Amino acid sequence: MPVVKLTLNEKSYQELQRLAEEDHQSMQDYIRCKIFGNSIFTVDEAVRRVQAGNFDNTELYPDGFELPDVYGNDWTIPRGPAGVFGKNFFNHVEANQELGIKFKDMGKYGRRAVYTYERR
Repeated sequence: MPVVKLTLNEKSYQELQRLAEEDHQSMQDYIRCKIFGNSIFTVDEAVRRVQAGNFDNTELYPDGFELPDVYGNDWTIPRGPAGVFGKNFFNHVEANQELGIKFKDMGKYGRRAVYTYERR
């Protein structure tokens, strides 16, 4: 995958960082979104899907759920960006406990975060 570098002055860098954080995205994802269009792989979209779905149903997800469960067949994000997305999701739900989404553990193989959801 090609790498593109971008040089910014401190003021522009801080503004980009602020805008990306407001959108709950990494700077890379924010730039991609602005140039190539919106992605379904945003923290806000993941939260919306969890809250609209049946992720609090213990019959379907007795051990919790992972982000790929939230997206089902739409989960097409490659491994590297998926890790960044997962970290952003984790940070968001940890900072916003009122969402009802809680980090449980790192799953069976220690590679993907597992979450639980309590509908409020």
